[in-house]
Amino acid sequence: MASGIDTYHVPTRRETIKGGGVVIGGGLLAGCSGDGPAWNASETDTASATPPATRTDAETPYDVTINPAGTHTFESVPETYATIPGAWMDMAMALGIQPKAVAAFDRLPLKYYDALPGVEFDADAVQTLGESAESQYDKEVFYEVDADVHLMDPRLLKKYSGWDDADLREIESNVAPLLGSMIRFPFGGRDPYYTLYEAFEKVAEIFQRREQYEAWVALKESFYADVQSRVPTGDDAPTVAAFNFGFDSENGTFYAANIDAPRNDARSFRLLGVDNAFEGDSYVPFRPIGVEALLDADPDYIGVIGHLSYVDDDEFRELLRTAQDHETLGELRAVRKGNVVRTGGQYMGPIVDLFSAEALAKQLYPDEFGEWPGSIVDVPEDERLFDRQRVADVVTGTV
Repeated sequence: MASGIDTYHVPTRRETIKGGGVVIGGGLLAGCSGDGPAWNASETDTASATPPATRTDAETPYDVTINPAGTHTFESVPETYATIPGAWMDMAMALGIQPKAVAAFDRLPLKYYDALPGVEFDADAVQTLGESAESQYDKEVFYEVDADVHLMDPRLLKKYSGWDDADLREIESNVAPLLGSMIRFPFGGRDPYYTLYEAFEKVAEIFQRREQYEAWVALKESFYADVQSRVPTGDDAPTVAAFNFGFDSENGTFYAANIDAPRNDARSFRLLGVDNAFEGDSYVPFRPIGVEALLDADPDYIGVIGHLSYVDDDEFRELLRTAQDHETLGELRAVRKGNVVRTGGQYMGPIVDLFSAEALAKQLYPDEFGEWPGSIVDVPEDERLFDRQRVADVVTGTV
C-alpha cells in the first residue's frame, strides 16, 4: 500500500531477528515492510486497512498508517522499539512494552512507572541513541540497536539529527519503519494530527494490543468523568497562565502556552476546566511574552507545563521562592499566594496523563481532592484519584 508523494518499496528485512529489549507484557518477533515515507505526503489521516478489533490471526500482514510518516505493512507483530522519549514511549509502556532504546536518559520520568505496583522499567536493558534527547544521532547506532519499529516522528528525527530524507529512507529500508507523530504542540505551525488517545490507538494497532487499549479507554473515561464532575465551571473556574520551558524569573523571558489549543502537553488544564488567562491570544511555542503582559493578565495560577515530570520537588519549591523574591514577578497574585502549579507536559502518554491530572486537581482544588503533598509518591492511598493497582493490571495485561 502506497502513501505520499515520495513512494518507494521497503523490502522485508532480516531472515532472522536478533533478540533484545524487555517486554513486560510479552509479544511476537517481527519483520516489516512498508511503502513510502509521507514526510512530504498528503496530510489526511487514514485508518488502518483492517480494524485491529476484527483480526483473529496476529501473523496476518496488517497495515498501520500514522501521519506524517505514512503507511507500513507489518508481516508479524513487532516486539522491540526505539523512541525519542515522550508521549509515544509512555503509550507503549501503557501496553506493558518498554523500549529497546531511547534517545537519552536525561529528564526521562521513570518515577511514574515506579509508582505502579509490579510495573518496572529495566534501565540496564535499554540502549541510548545519543547523548541527549536532541542529539546529532549517528545512523550506525540505529543499526546497532536493530529495533523492530521506531516510535518517533520522522520530522523530529530529521530536525534533531540533521539527516535528509535519503537518510531516513535508509534507516527504514535497512532497519525498521519510522512511525510516530508530534502531538506535544504544533510542529512547524501545524496542529498535531492526533489527540493522545488517537495516537495511543495507533500504538495498539502496531503491537496488536486492542484489548489493553480498550481497557485503558474505559479506565480513563471513568477517571475523567469523576474528576470533571467535581470541578467548578464558568465564573467559578480559576484563571491559569501556562508556560512552556519553565518559568525563569532570572531572564524575564516567558513562553506562554495556549491551553485551549488541541495540544497534548496542556491537556491536564483542559480536563480540569480552567479559564485560560491568555484566551483569544495566539500564543505558540517559542514566542515569548514580556513581564508586562503577564502582569496585565495577573492570573489566579501560574502553570508550568512539564515540571511535574522532569523537575524534582525541591527544585520546584526553589523556583517558587525565586519568583516570590523577584522585584516584579512578586507582584503577581499567583506568585504571592504560592499558586504556581505543574503538570506532566511533554511526556504525557496514558500513564503520565493520570498522574498529571491527579496532581493538578489537588494543586488547584485541595478542598475537593485533598492537599497536594508535592510528590506523586506521597499522595495518601485514601486520597488517590485513581487505583494504582488497577492501572498496573491494565499495563501488565491482567485485564
